[in-house]
Amino acid sequence: MDGNAAGQARNEVVVVRSEYGLPYSKGLMAQSIMATGIAPERSFALARLIEQRLGQRNQPEVGVEELRELAEDVLLSEEGKEVRTRFRQWWRLGSLDRPLVVLLGGVTGVGKSTIATSLANRLGITRVIATDQVRQVVRAFFSRDFMPAVHHSSFDVAKQSSIAEDNGDATVEGFLQQVEDIAPGIDALIERAVSEGTRIVIEGVHVLPDMPSADLRERAITVQALLAVRDEQAHRAHFYMRGLQVPRPPERYLEAFDRIRTLQDHLIERAEEAGIPTIDEGGLEPTLKRVMGLVLDAVGTGEPSEADSVRVSEREEAK
Repeated sequence: MDGNAAGQARNEVVVVRSEYGLPYSKGLMAQSIMATGIAPERSFALARLIEQRLGQRNQPEVGVEELRELAEDVLLSEEGKEVRTRFRQWWRLGSLDRPLVVLLGGVTGVGKSTIATSLANRLGITRVIATDQVRQVVRAFFSRDFMPAVHHSSFDVAKQSSIAEDNGDATVEGFLQQVEDIAPGIDALIERAVSEGTRIVIEGVHVLPDMPSADLRERAITVQALLAVRDEQAHRAHFYMRGLQVPRPPERYLEAFDRIRTLQDHLIERAEEAGIPTIDEGGLEPTLKRVMGLVLDAVGTGEPSEADSVRVSEREEAK
């Protein structure tokens, strides 16, 4: 078969699911492969290779399971067993018995929003919520006098209120007060997602190890990680870079830099105590690959992690 004929055959391949079919899409296949941690450019190259293999079959249709097997064969031969395993885990996302809830914590300036958005895109998740959005809603309903903590940034609560002098302990105390004020709203978001069977990504500084409640955690496949930038100079640089991308002057964050670092130290300590992975930001693709690995591992087993089970048991004993 010459190149033109092969191309025509490939264009005519329809992926059949139940009683309907759609033409094979390199874009969708590449997105699926990217979920394994493969870089976008390489993923599209592999999707084209799968398309070529479909054309060589000289058949106008292919079933979904047959396509999956073909894709696995290509990934095994081109990338190895680990990528094939990741692809199988990703495939399970469509048949989970519980909804997937991904929780990404971390202070400002560590790239949470970028990672959360990229992760959702690769997993086909349409619901991404920042905990600061919850804070904005809460403060719209409660006055500064009634609930002062929600009217300030997480790192400024102590400085702008009468909690105490602005030292490390006060910074953490003010932050924890803010978390307590908005925690019911975060639980409500997860409750709705679980009830609807909808996958969701929640990111923000307010994501602590004991979120969500034990009941909600058991009703979902919950994946939690803390994003951090341990290197101080790299962390400072993030604020300058963000100032170039969006109209956020870095001066405000740099003035509060020591308080932000204090909160990060607190979050890292709590994550380590709870057995939650702390991922030190090392660029978009490496960081995203590590988060994707956590998600796919959880999906692959369909069970909560050991750390999750320990936390649930501890909370039940406390009751």
